[in-house]
Amino acid sequence: AGEVLNIDAVTGGFNFQNAWTGGYIAGKAMGDSIL
Repeated sequence: AGEVLNIDAVTGGFNFQNAWTGGYIAGKAMGDSIL
């Protein structure tokens, strides 16, 4: 979702944290909507 949010930063901790958090939230939302 980084390309949707237009986040442009140097490769580092923030980008990885954003990817993991975004993936977790998206996965949890999909799981909650299915069950």
